[in-house]
Amino acid sequence: MQVYNIRIKWSPGHTGIEGNEAADRLADTGAHTPDCDPGPASLPTISGIGSIFRDLRSGAQQSWWIKRKAKLSAHYLKWDLTYRVGLPPELDLPRNQLHRLLAIRSAHGDFAWYHNKFRHANALTECSCGAAKAPMHLVHCPRSHKRFKDWPSRPPIPPTSNAEGLRYLTHLLSNPMDFAKFLDVTGCYTHLPVSPSNGHENFNLSPPPLSPPPLSPSSLPLFSTPTLTQQ
Repeated sequence: MQVYNIRIKWSPGHTGIEGNEAADRLADTGAHTPDCDPGPASLPTISGIGSIFRDLRSGAQQSWWIKRKAKLSAHYLKWDLTYRVGLPPELDLPRNQLHRLLAIRSAHGDFAWYHNKFRHANALTECSCGAAKAPMHLVHCPRSHKRFKDWPSRPPIPPTSNAEGLRYLTHLLSNPMDFAKFLDVTGCYTHLPVSPSNGHENFNLSPPPLSPPPLSPSSLPLFSTPTLTQQ
């Protein structure tokens, strides 16, 4: 076992300390040396590689989103959506509530402008309160205002302008559980006008069922079995 004579002394500062001055000289020399150390100390570490990868990945994601976001419709842009990798929390909603959230976000659904655009002749374009069906109408509907005290994360007063409605609805769409609670407490989609054509609560936006394709000559049998009849 080797024995060393170690002495510890208190240093009042950095200036004038021989060891500190020597370290400064070596650091300055290393900083101005063009050649790096080719030894193991110069190789990247696993942690460093991981940090570089995360930075590059984040930059690539942001660059991709900036390019794609510029091509989104105005209906999407007004929600100021962000791009993230992973399972979005709204997928935890039941399907009957998830499709309402996506319809509001995209403006493609049981709304007046949508029915008019595609000329749905039997669609009812008005809410039971008499206003036109619109993505933001659920926070302005008198039916919803009657249950204002039960709104989740409610504002001081019910929304009275488009800006106030957009602000609150943006919060609901960003917090799916609040959105689900809002639908439950207001019942805004449970008393829709009934379409006279089919008797359902909503106009049927599903495409008609596909009819089977006609048989091609190649699919027909080459020979047919004669039918015997008794005389």
